[in-house]
Amino acid sequence: MSQMHLSDVFKFTQGLGQKGHQIGRKVGDAIELITLAMISKEESLTSFLVIEDGVEGATTAKHKVEFAFYNLDLENVHQRNSENLFGIIECKKVGVEQTIKQNFKKWQSLQENKKEFYLTDGYSFTISPSNAGFKWTLKLTAVENDENNISVSLEKASNGVVIESDSFSFICDQRHQILIVQDVNDSLFILGPNETLNDIVASIKKCIVVQIKAVTSRKIITIHVNESLPGPQTPEKAKQASFVSLDVRKKVLGRFDKTDDDSFISILVIGEASHWERKSRSMVRLCNDYNLIIPDAVLVKLFQVFDQEFGENYQEIITKTNYRKSKKVQNIVNDVINTFNGRVLLEMGSNQFVEFEHFAEDNKNKLRLRAMS
Repeated sequence: MSQMHLSDVFKFTQGLGQKGHQIGRKVGDAIELITLAMISKEESLTSFLVIEDGVEGATTAKHKVEFAFYNLDLENVHQRNSENLFGIIECKKVGVEQTIKQNFKKWQSLQENKKEFYLTDGYSFTISPSNAGFKWTLKLTAVENDENNISVSLEKASNGVVIESDSFSFICDQRHQILIVQDVNDSLFILGPNETLNDIVASIKKCIVVQIKAVTSRKIITIHVNESLPGPQTPEKAKQASFVSLDVRKKVLGRFDKTDDDSFISILVIGEASHWERKSRSMVRLCNDYNLIIPDAVLVKLFQVFDQEFGENYQEIITKTNYRKSKKVQNIVNDVINTFNGRVLLEMGSNQFVEFEHFAEDNKNKLRLRAMS
């Protein structure tokens, strides 16, 4: 597995100015739209599809899954029970969590810093890349009567010897932000209010967000310093998806363990996969029959195209309901998939792109994954 890093989806969405949970839900909806479009490519499969269904497991618990497939005529809704399932698909994403930087919280608690920011000696912190043999020391300071000016100075040192130094100065208004970013190549970037993470070519490992919270009379009064973390809730999402597979498999097949019996399969579709730790990947590999990854580039492209087509309120259009009702939405999603030649679902175990395939055997329906050339 490649090193964990902040997803390229976060690079795209961070500059949109929305609260994380709002855009996070839309990323989840985008994952479901891509999955639904790939299901719909296998037209015969849609005859057996129920969306947002509550499926019962061996524990009698009901689990809401995004897509469920029943081995019967769906008009006979009274017969729709778990014993008739031949497949389920869940979709999960783990976004970036922005939380106050711990040593900034300690800095704030010191008596000498319980005053307006421009009256303090400034706030310092370090960034130490793993196994790089050096560290950066950064300091944020503000100057009274200097056009809302905030400066960022940095020193790069190895074994206590300064090998590089630089300084940056920004004119900031209230609600502006400064981004301090380490990419996966261990390069450091200081981005001002008019720059975004998309200005950085490589994927990013660390992002510190300096928010200008209060400005008055050309003085910076209050700042907040937040750190972006790559999905610390990943283990909980993995546990949820794993338990659903185990519980429903036990109900349908009478056993928890995966086998070669393909009369029922469980599939997990993951977005922003770079946030998933090794142990969480191991968990879902053990419990789900298949785990599929939608690459970040696919999700970013979907947002960009919807923005171009629908304008300011484009995110409201990204729903499964609109996909089913609107031919235009269907065409847009399909065009995005075609941009990637249909290669939008990467199977975690084989590292191959796959698509859904429906076939009948012994008068029963089956769902399987077909590797793409």
